[in-house]
Amino acid sequence: MGTKSCDIIAVSPNEAAKLANKVYDSQSDLLISLFLKDPIFSQAKNNSKHLKAKVGFRVINVTDGFGICARGGVGREKDLFIIFRGTTTKNYGADLISDARFGVETSKTGLPVHIGFNHAFSSMLPAIEEFLKANADVIGTVHVIGHSLGGAVATLTADWLSGRRPGQVKLYTFGCPKAGLEFFAWRLSGKLGSKNIYRVHHSTDIVPMVPVYPFAHSPTNHCGYQLPSNGLVSFSAHKIANYAKSVESASWGMLEKTGELTAYQNSIEHWLKSDKPLNPADPKTWEWINAGLTWVLRKVIGGAMAILQSPVMSAISLADKIAWILHKGFDLSTDASGWVLSIMRKIMQALGMKVAKAATELTRQFMQIILRRLIARMSREASQAIRALMVR
Repeated sequence: MGTKSCDIIAVSPNEAAKLANKVYDSQSDLLISLFLKDPIFSQAKNNSKHLKAKVGFRVINVTDGFGICARGGVGREKDLFIIFRGTTTKNYGADLISDARFGVETSKTGLPVHIGFNHAFSSMLPAIEEFLKANADVIGTVHVIGHSLGGAVATLTADWLSGRRPGQVKLYTFGCPKAGLEFFAWRLSGKLGSKNIYRVHHSTDIVPMVPVYPFAHSPTNHCGYQLPSNGLVSFSAHKIANYAKSVESASWGMLEKTGELTAYQNSIEHWLKSDKPLNPADPKTWEWINAGLTWVLRKVIGGAMAILQSPVMSAISLADKIAWILHKGFDLSTDASGWVLSIMRKIMQALGMKVAKAATELTRQFMQIILRRLIARMSREASQAIRALMVR
């Protein structure tokens, strides 16, 4: 990634963040018309389509303005834009259910993805198809943009779009949670090309860290554009207004250089062996735990990670499946057993639990409880960050 030829036609970080911020106002005709006056869009009549999504589940299930499709303006006449909002005050309860509705189902492209995000995307797909059909003469780049929940939906949209049109698809997300399992993320990285995925996240924003493995981000070979953010877990770090401030005068090349090393780029083995106390308020703690859990799972089952790529899975079944795999590690070898004990001790410490001294204390049922608590804790932290959006 960085300043390559593709950046000439890419939306700048400042433009992308502004659009991701302004699309939150896509709830009334007046605000939509003001939003579309941005010169990045075509000012011709019938140049856009208002997207409405079904968010929530069962009893709390509503339909409201979720995004905008629009033709590009001067200099971008061959381009299209599809932009999605994140969680809003209007339908906060339903939006939060879409965010937190943990589970996996098969996407429109046959890949394992987050059920809540896929529900929102699928409800808008007919309108997106209608817009693309009406603008079949536009064969340039499609810029897909979103923040938070909108970033996850944008990710699924970019996956669906790839290969359906002659032009490129570029994906821009801010504070985006993981939209699908590792296999989905790997396939998307290959379909779009890593250079066309602009994933921006503050280092203290908890939302991009969830859900835990086997959910993963694209591009799979790059940490994205990680922006330094001082302090501990910060709910304000998730606000799109603060993302806009962080990138307002930067190019993609400049942002790439500011990115910090992540747990994946450091010695996970050394971290697992260390006795350094963990600070649950430090976002790096949860990043290391996710990386460490992934590393240990690979240590136990090697290349058979597909066992975790189930197209149908809930938070409970995920915890149970991981616990089953880790418990198998106790039977494989002394080496594997030691790594399983190490990661479980780290998780227990981060959760404020009494830390196990020996592997014999970790029954499969007990590890299920620990992992369920881990998933619940990280989901709760992310939900609190999303609630902070209510004062945007």
